[in-house]
Amino acid sequence: MKDKSDWAERGLIILLIVLFLTPILISVIAFEVVPYARHKFTSCPPSCKEADMHGADLAGNDLTMANLNGANLQGANLQGANLYFTQLKDANLQGANLQEARLRAAFLLGADLRQADLRQADLQGTRLRGANLFEADLREADLEHAELEGANLYKAILDETTKISPKWRQVWEIVNHGEEGRQLAGSDLRGANLRGANLRNADLNHANLRGADLTGTDLVGADLRGADLHEVLLDGTTHIDPKWHVVWQVLTQAMDDRDLAGADLASAYLNEAYLRRANLAGADLSAATLFAADLRKANLAGANLRQADLTEASLRGGNLQDADLSGTNLKGIDLSWVNLHQAVLDEQTVISDEWRLVWDLVNRGGAGQDLNHAILGWAYLAEADLRGAILERANLENASLAGANLEGANLSGANLRGANLREADLKGANLAGADLEGALLPRPTK
Repeated sequence: MKDKSDWAERGLIILLIVLFLTPILISVIAFEVVPYARHKFTSCPPSCKEADMHGADLAGNDLTMANLNGANLQGANLQGANLYFTQLKDANLQGANLQEARLRAAFLLGADLRQADLRQADLQGTRLRGANLFEADLREADLEHAELEGANLYKAILDETTKISPKWRQVWEIVNHGEEGRQLAGSDLRGANLRGANLRNADLNHANLRGADLTGTDLVGADLRGADLHEVLLDGTTHIDPKWHVVWQVLTQAMDDRDLAGADLASAYLNEAYLRRANLAGADLSAATLFAADLRKANLAGANLRQADLTEASLRGGNLQDADLSGTNLKGIDLSWVNLHQAVLDEQTVISDEWRLVWDLVNRGGAGQDLNHAILGWAYLAEADLRGAILERANLENASLAGANLEGANLSGANLRGANLREADLKGANLAGADLEGALLPRPTK
């Protein structure tokens, strides 16, 4: 009993202390903490969004996580200032003194740093996307892991003491020391600002230029085979060979019914390209990469697709009649309702067994073949010779069998839901138990 009474006394004492201290704590929060927080987070600094601080002396100041977005800091003295994680998006820092400033992980997206002094500045992991570093002094600066996509490095001052990734040093060299015939095969130039650069006759074979700014760039004679031109910026001042301009248009300007008949697209990088209903009849797409390209209902009749990569592309409803598919990679491709008449395949053509069977039936016929349980759904088998073929329980759902010769074929139990059998010859065919729901049947003869 004594233990219980002791705990009750202690609890009562604690409660009295809490009741006594609560008003004091409320007063401290109201009159000390709140004003401090208001000053800390709403006064300038740290909250200086779009503030005019032209020429301000902020040397050595602690501006960690301050909001200086859009602020005018032109000519300001920020030498040795602590600017960790500071927001400086679109800020004007033209001519500012940022010597030895600590800008690690700061946000300088679109900032104007023209003629800024950034010697010995810590810019590790700093976000400098779209920043203007024209004539900025970056000697002895640390730019490891800095984001420089779209940044203007023209006439920026770098030397051997500047710590910067090989990619961005290469971009700086291209922009400032451009020369014809530069060897850049396989280079990572994603998001690089290459405005006005001299890349005439450059080797950019399989270079990654995704999102690069090439406005005003000279690319005449450049080797762009396999180069990624997705999201690249070109304008009327960009000099580029017509072939690669067409490739760029295909990748950046989605449109239906594009007319590319006979076009030279050999070795072009066209991954994920939108080419729905495009006319590519007779086009040269040899060694082109068309991974996951949208070629639905495209006309590729007579096209040269030798050694092309069409992995996971969709050609649903398209036309490959007379196309050369020697050595072509068709892994995972959608060939539903695709016309494969007289298309050329060889042993090096990568294609599923199901679609190779469709090609074989279309071009060599399947008269008398045992195709029991064959998977031929969505296949284009128009006018195929399937006389006497054993297609018992075969899957021919939504297949096109228009004009096919099915005389005497065994189609018992076959799945023919939605199949097109118009003009097909079904004389003597066994359709016992076949599922014909939604199928288009031959018109009755008079």
